[in-house]
Amino acid sequence: MASHLLKKGWIWGMLIAIGMVIAIVGSTALSSLSAATTTTKFPYTVKDLGTLGGKDSYANAINNVGKVVGQSETNSGDTHAVLWNKGKKIDLGIIGGNYSTATDINNAGKVVGSDYINYGQPHAILWDKGNKIALGTLGGKKSYAYGINNVGKVVGQSETNSGDTHAVLWNKGKKIDLGTLGGNYSNAFGINNVGKVVGNSTTSSGAYHAVLWVKGNKIDLGTLGGRISGAYGINNAGQVVGYSSTSSDATHAVLWDKGKIIDLGSLGSNDTYAYSINNAGKIVGFSKTTKGSRALLWDIWDKNSIKDLNSLIPPKSGLLLEYARSINDKGQIVGWGTINGQTRAFLLTPVK
Repeated sequence: MASHLLKKGWIWGMLIAIGMVIAIVGSTALSSLSAATTTTKFPYTVKDLGTLGGKDSYANAINNVGKVVGQSETNSGDTHAVLWNKGKKIDLGIIGGNYSTATDINNAGKVVGSDYINYGQPHAILWDKGNKIALGTLGGKKSYAYGINNVGKVVGQSETNSGDTHAVLWNKGKKIDLGTLGGNYSNAFGINNVGKVVGNSTTSSGAYHAVLWVKGNKIDLGTLGGRISGAYGINNAGQVVGYSSTSSDATHAVLWDKGKIIDLGSLGSNDTYAYSINNAGKIVGFSKTTKGSRALLWDIWDKNSIKDLNSLIPPKSGLLLEYARSINDKGQIVGWGTINGQTRAFLLTPVK
């Protein structure tokens, strides 16, 4: 949470845009991971959410009732949007082509994402009570939906008539161009329940900055001294998370809160990125290390709280947690990791 996104989905486009190299890390045999590993010695249980018959799956979002959405490879090798609910894997299907992905879900169960209609033209999609609804574009050929709030407002990006890419808000059948910070590109990744929207945009000078849209106003959230920043998540208190380059060209996860930018730090010299923040101030993201990526957890009330999520689950689970993508208000976390060379969606649940 369009030209830079690859056909393999919004995930790859986002990670490539920030210089991410995905490492496939060997691990123990797939059969060693049970449906859910439970222990009182670790803060979380971990569950492999499985696939739609193929090798790989990715979890992108979780709502407050525990429904998870993402994408999965199918038996045929296609990639379909998927909903995981109470142990069931539900194929959300496609409108056309061979690829769809689900990127967010609200508490009412409405799901948004993208579908590669007619084999190559991605369009923003809303799944609502079994219906697949194409949300349209700002005049161009492509659009992507990334976030939805609990009143049904959807945000993402769309190609315009001029061929530029702009952040867009879909609301009650209307498509609203959110504009840019002066450049020709913007993208919206998150929206809270009062309608505040976050994303990123190019500036008139060509820099790439995190942006907050509030009631028609565009607010440049700035950086930690570098030229690049991006915002992915926002909670109902208006706290925003993302990443920023520093004056020394490192990339750190950041929190924007009440006009201040707060460096969330890193694990040693590693780059970090924050994706999601819940209403309790818990933040999830990932770190790039010399051994690959690692899923991370922060708590804004604890200044020294940065933790590798792999240290918080039973070590015999067999799953290496690489990316934490979303956290709900119950503290459940979803993302993806690797096991035996395969990529799998995971669900972490706090142990009570």
